[in-house]
This record gives sequence, C-alpha cells and structure tokens, in this order.
Amino acid sequence: MKKLCFAIPTWNRAKKLEKCILSIANQILELGEQNNIGIFVSDNASTDDTPKVLSKLKKKFPFLEYTRLNKHVDTADSGEIAYRLAQGEYLWIFGDDDILLKDGLKAVWHILNTKNAHLIHAGNGFLTPHSYKIYEGSVLEFANKMGFNQFIGWATSIIIKKDILIQYMSLPQYPKYKESAYTHVLGILHVASNSPAVVLDFPICQPIEPQTSEDVKRWALNNIFWRTILTIKGFKILFDLGILKEKVNPMFFKYDRFYFWDRCIFYMINSHLTGCPFPDEGWDLILSISDMIDNEEMAEIIKNRVMESREQCETLKKINMQIKEIQNTLNEMLKEHSRKIFEWGGWWKEAQQGEQT
Repeated sequence: MKKLCFAIPTWNRAKKLEKCILSIANQILELGEQNNIGIFVSDNASTDDTPKVLSKLKKKFPFLEYTRLNKHVDTADSGEIAYRLAQGEYLWIFGDDDILLKDGLKAVWHILNTKNAHLIHAGNGFLTPHSYKIYEGSVLEFANKMGFNQFIGWATSIIIKKDILIQYMSLPQYPKYKESAYTHVLGILHVASNSPAVVLDFPICQPIEPQTSEDVKRWALNNIFWRTILTIKGFKILFDLGILKEKVNPMFFKYDRFYFWDRCIFYMINSHLTGCPFPDEGWDLILSISDMIDNEEMAEIIKNRVMESREQCETLKKINMQIKEIQNTLNEMLKEHSRKIFEWGGWWKEAQQGEQT
C-alpha cells in the first residue's frame, strides 16, 4: 500500500479533472515518489469526456487508478466509494475542480514523513493572508480556532489517515451524518476530535476558478443549502454522545466571511422569498446553536436573530396565503362576471354562426 493516495470523486468535469490530475501527477514525478504516492479517481457515471480523459492520462501516469460507477449516485455516496477504494495509509481528499499549487505536494510530503499527524490541513490559496507557518495541535483545537468549515469543511484541504475515514463510515450514526452537507466533518469530529493534527498555513491548493453558475446548479441538485442546515443535527448528536464534551467557542462556527448560524438564517429566509420554504425544523436547529457555544452574549444574539427572522417569514407566509385567497376569490368573481346571460342577436349572430361553419 502506498503511503499517500489522492482520492478524487468526479462527475462531468472532464476539462477541470484533467487540469486537476496534471497538477498532482507532475509533482509526484518531480518528487520521484511514484511508488509511494498514487492517484485514485471514482467516476460517478459521467456523461461527458471523463472516461476518455482518464484513459489518456492513465497511459502517461501508470500510478493513476480509476473506477467508473454504473449509475450516478449521491455526492456523499460517491465520496464514500472513492475513500474505500483508494489505497493509501493517508488519503488526500481532493476535489475534481481544484488544483495543487507549486511545491504543494513537497510541503505535505515533508510533514507526512516528519510529524506524527493523523490529519493535515493544507492551506487554501484563495484564502489570504497566510502566515507561512506550521501549527500543531488537536483536531478539535483547530476547529475551535479556525472554524470547522475553514479547517476541514473544504475537503481538498484534508490529508487524513484512511483508518479514520473507514471508522466513521462504520458508525451507527453515519446514515444521519450523510443527510448533511458536511458528512466528513461530522465523521472526523466523531472519531478523531482528540487526534493530532497539523496546519500548513501555506497556499497549497485552491479551486481552479471561483464559484460558477454550474456549481450553484450542482448544489441545488443535491439540495445542498437545506443539507447545510441539517449539519446542525450532526453537531447535536456529537454533543448528546459526549464526543463534544464542552461548549465550543463561537469561532467554531466561523463560516467563510460569516458565522454559520447567520448563513443558515440566510438560507431559511431565501427559501421563503423564492416560494419554496424549508421546513420549520430549520429554525429550531439554528436556535439550538445558542446552546452549543460558550458565549452567553452571542447566544442571545442568535436567539434574537432567529426569532425575528422566523416571525417575519411567518408574516410573509400569512400574507402570501391571504394573497392566494384573494386571487382565488377574484378568479371566481371573474368567472361569475364573464358568464353569458343573453344570446347574440341580429346580423352579429349570423356572422358568428357563419364563422363556426
């Protein structure tokens, strides 16, 4: 078994996938570590040129392995297949629309061979500034300092022992974790909260391009915004089981440029404004975050924001129902006032009959 294997789930991104694999494979060759580092791609029944791209690259890079699924499956299932089949002591969970930056593999390979880390965070080149330092701690420590999303939310930033992935995919809670948009975050926290971790705060990897309309369509297809809110259910499980023994720092919920609860409130409001409201359960889940953090003032802010947003959305729902009732009433009135009472007469009746014949 190789020491490190890149595990890449892919679907209908042939051009990006090729750039992704080339950025990795060329650095493997530069290091001369073809026997110790591999690439594994799981094709989620792509309908574009993905099979041709993989076949072509396989001829050039023998250390590339891949499989093709017979039918398209959910994103979480696709990832699980890739992680189970990829052969490596460590797996680098890599997105098919991301690239490895210059000397990125060299930096990670050095850490793998000099530090006792079960998980390594590779810095996202799109997030600046970087300290260009190496930090050591535990998984939960870094989740509290950086935010779960920045630390392990973006899958491409994670290099992790395969054993950890196999452990969490075997948990009785795993089916519940799979309902969320952050299955891997919940799984890692469940089995490896206290495991040693290293943060490489260098620009190591990054998306090939900023988010596109195609990305948004994919997210909608996977119901990703509601599943993001469902991640809170997973956090509740971790607290109920005592995996997370103490309340977390509000920074745990740092979410890009926002707090996670604000982003979830945004998704709830937006669902009402677009006429496809998410279940009311979402409000209760967001509210439960106030019981998970160790800052009472911030907890009160969360409660107030949820309450205000929920009330406004309920008001909008009632107004929309009233508008619908008024529209139905007006439609009935329209039918009533357009009902014929008298027949046409004279020359006009003859003209109408002539048209009908």
